[in-house]
Amino acid sequence: MFLPIYRKLGVYTAYEFLGQRFDGKTRLLGAGLFLLQRGLAAGVTIYAPAIILSTVLGWRLDLTIIGTGLLVIVYTVTGGSQAVSLTQKWQMGVIFGGMVTAFIFCSCAFLKGLALMARRTSPGRWANFRRWTSRWIATNATRSGPGCWADCFFRSPTSARINPRCNATSAVAALREGRLGLMFNALLKIPMQFSILLLGALLFVFYQFQPAPVFYNRVEWQHYAESPNGATFRALEEKHAALHIVKQEKIRDWLDARAHGDAALESAARAAMLKAQAATEAVRAEARAALTAADPLAKTKDSDYVFIGFILDQLPHGIIGLLIAVMIARRPRIEGRRTQRARHDHDH
Repeated sequence: MFLPIYRKLGVYTAYEFLGQRFDGKTRLLGAGLFLLQRGLAAGVTIYAPAIILSTVLGWRLDLTIIGTGLLVIVYTVTGGSQAVSLTQKWQMGVIFGGMVTAFIFCSCAFLKGLALMARRTSPGRWANFRRWTSRWIATNATRSGPGCWADCFFRSPTSARINPRCNATSAVAALREGRLGLMFNALLKIPMQFSILLLGALLFVFYQFQPAPVFYNRVEWQHYAESPNGATFRALEEKHAALHIVKQEKIRDWLDARAHGDAALESAARAAMLKAQAATEAVRAEARAALTAADPLAKTKDSDYVFIGFILDQLPHGIIGLLIAVMIARRPRIEGRRTQRARHDHDH
């Protein structure tokens, strides 16, 4: 719908159309607001790979952010859109290969845990548990569906009015190629987004049955654990490990009770499981408090480090390199294309 209009008008971006439809001030305002928005978002997109590098290499996070930002700037300015277009094909293969690999490894660990449970459970109770699991997966797949579809429409040509990354395809030689490119980008997001959401859920389940750290930012935690006051941090590690084992037992008891179909036994097991979960969360709160006491400026949010911790602990070294390349390649590739279009309009 929108690509023929852009081709007919002969514009390069939506902001150029604003200039033709209204005036130069409106064009500058639209492009300037977009650059401001992308500048703020770029802080997050640079922060993500910096977390990975700082965790893997043990570097300071602030210096890693600066180094990553300078690298992206040099890459985008020197190579321009040609470099981005040339490398994105190879990067897309790396991205999908890494995502599929992480999904397979996490799923195998998840299925291994279910197999162990099956050997411990009678055939009738295991059949009940499988039926309950199927209903749970169907329900949560339905809940995550709207998010996948919303992202599909966000990536579709309807967003071409405001997204210069999509508008750039209006300059291709064939209108059909531009439409196919946009539709492929939209439809491809459905399985990709669903896989990402499901991978997060599998990671949550994985760390319920496998040893989990008291604090996922291992670089930050190790720095204080090896300090002169490290005894406090090491004691918290041991306490959390012991309580996590207890929580694992309570989770298995609850799953057995649920599969058995005994409402009273399930209610009691669930209460015990939640109590064990609260105990482990209390220790994690103590760990964050200990970090703050040691350094008021310490980073106490560790949720961004869960996936990278799983990669480093559970995957082979070659696969680790692949997935790190996935995370680093994904962000600069997107930002280089987005900002260059709006910068062209802002300069004019």
